[in-house]
Amino acid sequence: MAPGLAGYIVRRLLWAIPVLFAISVIVFYMLRLAPGDPVDTLLGQRYQEEEAALLRKKYGYDQPIHIQYVKYMQNLLRGDLGISTRHQTFTVSEIILPKIWVSARLGLIALVISFFLGIAAGIYAALARGTFLDPATISFWLAIDAIPIFVAIPFLQWLFAVRLDLVGLGWEGFTSANIILPILVLSLPGTAGIARFVRASVISVMKEDYVRTARAKGLPERIVVIRHIARNALLPLITIIGLSLPGVAGGSLIVEQLFGIPGIGAESFEAVLAPDFDVILALVLFGSVLFVLANILIDILYAVIDPRIRLGAQRG
Repeated sequence: MAPGLAGYIVRRLLWAIPVLFAISVIVFYMLRLAPGDPVDTLLGQRYQEEEAALLRKKYGYDQPIHIQYVKYMQNLLRGDLGISTRHQTFTVSEIILPKIWVSARLGLIALVISFFLGIAAGIYAALARGTFLDPATISFWLAIDAIPIFVAIPFLQWLFAVRLDLVGLGWEGFTSANIILPILVLSLPGTAGIARFVRASVISVMKEDYVRTARAKGLPERIVVIRHIARNALLPLITIIGLSLPGVAGGSLIVEQLFGIPGIGAESFEAVLAPDFDVILALVLFGSVLFVLANILIDILYAVIDPRIRLGAQRG
C-alpha cells in the first residue's frame, strides 16, 4: 500500500471517532429527554411506585443523565450494549445480533440482484438509445417500482404459493425455496433507479473522445462496451453502492412481517413503541457506524482509483 494512501485511510478513520461520539451523545440525550418512560410501559396497569423505583435503579434511570451516559459508554467499550427492558432476561446483543444477521444476509442478496439487474438494464437501454427499446426498458422497471409493496406481496404469494404451488408461505431459512419471494420483493423495486443512473452515465461516456477513438480503430463493439464504456460509466456507481450498504442490515418491517422473517425490522418497530432505550440506542449506533464506514470505504475506493483525491485532501 502506498504511504500516501495509508495516511489518507488513517486520517479518514480518525475523523470517524468524533463523528460517532457526537452521534452517541445526541441520540442518548434525545432518548432520555423524550416523553415516555420504559418502566411505566413495562409495568402497565401493575404500576406501583415502589416497584417502579426498584426498576429505575436496576436500569440506572434514577441517576443524572450525564452519569447514565458515562456508564453506558464504559459498558459499550467493553462490548456490553445493555439489557432490554422488554425482554429483561436477555441482553441487547442476544436480541438484535441474530436478527441483524438474518436481515443483513437477506438484504445483501437482494442488493446484489438489484444492482446486477439495474446495471444490465441501464447499459442495454443506453445502447438502444433512439429505438423503442430504450424507453420500453426503463418504463418496465419504473412500472415495477411503482407497485406498492403491500400490493406486490399478497399477489406474489397468491401466484407462486397458492396458484402455482412453487414455494411455501412460511420462513424456513436461507436454504429453502421460500426465500425467493422476499428476495424478489426486496430487489426488484430498486432496479429502476439504478437502471436510470447507469443509462445516463453510459450515454455520457459514449460521447467521450476515447470511445470514438476506440471505435475508429476498428475494435469490436463488445470490447468497446466492456473496456471503454462500461468500466468508466460504472465508476460513479461506487457512491450508490456504498451508501446502499448500511441499509442492508436495517431490515424491512412490512416484508419481514408478511413473510414471517425473524429480522431486525419488526424488532426495531417494537423497540420504538415500547420504548426500549438500550435496544433503540444500539440500533441507531449500529446504523451510524455502518453509514460512517460506508462513506470511508467510498472515499478510499475513489482515492485508489484517482490518487488526486488523496493528494487534494493532503493540501487541504
